[in-house]
Amino acid sequence: MKSWLLPLLLVILGSPCGASVAIATTSLPNGTVNTAYSAVIKASGGCTPYKWAIASGALPAGVTSKVSSTTTSLNLVGTPTTAATYSFAVKVTGCGGSVSQVSYKVIIQAATSGIAITTASLPNGTVNTAYAAVVKASGGCTPYKWAIASGALPAGVTAKVSSTTTSLNLVGTPTTATTYSFAVKVTACGGGVSQVSYKVIIQATANHVVDLSWKASASSNVVGYNVYRSSDAATWKRINASLTASTFYSDSNVANSTTYYYAATAVDIYGHESSKTAAVKAVIP
Repeated sequence: MKSWLLPLLLVILGSPCGASVAIATTSLPNGTVNTAYSAVIKASGGCTPYKWAIASGALPAGVTSKVSSTTTSLNLVGTPTTAATYSFAVKVTGCGGSVSQVSYKVIIQAATSGIAITTASLPNGTVNTAYAAVVKASGGCTPYKWAIASGALPAGVTAKVSSTTTSLNLVGTPTTATTYSFAVKVTACGGGVSQVSYKVIIQATANHVVDLSWKASASSNVVGYNVYRSSDAATWKRINASLTASTFYSDSNVANSTTYYYAATAVDIYGHESSKTAAVKAVIP
């Protein structure tokens, strides 16, 4: 029996180590604060694995780089946090030592949706009478930052940001009768700004009284009523110290040139409180 040995030819295909690597991506997209960002820098030629590096400058704040599993690309991903122009250079090195480097400029702009203070005016007040008002804002991105941009709040009144940061609560007991002018500024996390000026008159004594009345509840379990007041028909505060048994109530703690809204609720023997009645409007001259 004859046997033949056939020659075996093994061919290895690939790029020679001396070939040059080159970054093929010449520019990168711009981005927006608090909006997911993604970009890919690709390279070819030479031999893999490639080694990547940020040769100079810095990536946008909030964006990081990650080499792909094949090492042929560098992925930039993240959520930008700061609006600015970022200049940086990316370098790739082939396994044979060849190098390619490209410089980029990426503009991160502020969030495009605008923030706006929606409260157009604030109620007036009276010395030694509890004061409460709410400045609200919407749009843009949270958290918001609030500030008294100019002027000063009424003496005895302080500002506190709500837990959601979407409103600024003004509370306290005014101590000095005068006219206060101030501006409130809110800044969204994306950099958008809204500012509104207000004038609040704190008077020495109340000159008017609002008399309220409502229909008695038909339920036999009702033991009393609560009375609520609001300056915008949205944010309510109870004004009676304890349950009132009658269906009449007089509010003497009102300020001149101010609009108020009122509503009442019923409370049963178990402490359950009904929903508010339809609001009524009182304009103080």
